[in-house]
Amino acid sequence: MTTSHLTPTDPVATKPDKPHISITDGRTFTSFRDAISITGVWVLLLAATLIARPDFLSNQTLLAVTFTMSISGVLAVAQALIVISGGLLDLSLPVSLTLSAWATVSALNAGLPTVLAILAGLGAGACWGLLNGAIVVFGKLNPIIVTLATGFGGLAIMLILFKSAQIPSTSALRAYGLGRFLGLPNIFWPMVITIILFGLALTYTRWGRRLIAIGGNARAAKARGLNLRRIRLATFTGSGAVAGLAGVLFSAVNPSFTPASGTGFQLIVIGAVILAGISLSGGKGNLLVLLLSVGFLATIPTSIAFFGLPPAWSLVFQGALLIIAVGIDGARLKRTSR
Repeated sequence: MTTSHLTPTDPVATKPDKPHISITDGRTFTSFRDAISITGVWVLLLAATLIARPDFLSNQTLLAVTFTMSISGVLAVAQALIVISGGLLDLSLPVSLTLSAWATVSALNAGLPTVLAILAGLGAGACWGLLNGAIVVFGKLNPIIVTLATGFGGLAIMLILFKSAQIPSTSALRAYGLGRFLGLPNIFWPMVITIILFGLALTYTRWGRRLIAIGGNARAAKARGLNLRRIRLATFTGSGAVAGLAGVLFSAVNPSFTPASGTGFQLIVIGAVILAGISLSGGKGNLLVLLLSVGFLATIPTSIAFFGLPPAWSLVFQGALLIIAVGIDGARLKRTSR
């Protein structure tokens, strides 16, 4: 099997012994440049759409964009934690989303209180992340290969166990999903809080500094006494719990869903993470910039609709932006290695 990028003898560990730790508080030049670039392109997209359709700027457009941002933004945080820790990518997050939503709805249909149903969703996501982390860490396997395999396997199992799931229409969680706060969807605010809290935690807590350290230079982090296995296992578990939160929010706004309902989030989540400057090499990234990239990518489908183009065109533009972002990340790595 392919050697994992998570072992002490991985390519990341061949970097110089000095830890490569980047500050992720948005005050670095790179983060500021990324924020300005995303904002500039976002403004151009808004301006172009407004010229084509003067009715673009409306309350309905704002609701559509923030609604799209909500679940994809939480999933993007889960993905970002894996990437920053040096774990490359978790390709099974859509399955984690659907699994958590299914666990939440199943608990509600069984008559459990809303709080316990939410905990069931978070727990399902955490267990899924723990499974992926255990295979990657103890099996010393490539996380992309592992999560791709578990993603297919998890989807197949859910297809066997259920065809569709429905949330009780009278549940408090469903009422929350339909509600608004300050004119925006209720589910938008947990996304904003999640991004801000984890963004600050990466910068100002010991946990965040350790996560960045092992992602930037695994060998140096181990030499400093950090337990790589424990931190990486905890990272996958925590990322799964965050994906579980996305699943809970997903179940709140979808009266029914199928096992494959989460697959549409894969491209926008990966694209948002890379576009925000979170390097695939690990050890650097700014979650506050992630909020901008999620917002920009969430605006594309709405703009496509106003231009009168088929919805599939949004995938084309998102895919093109993903390729550009990966190319920029590769160029940065080359400059850093010189």
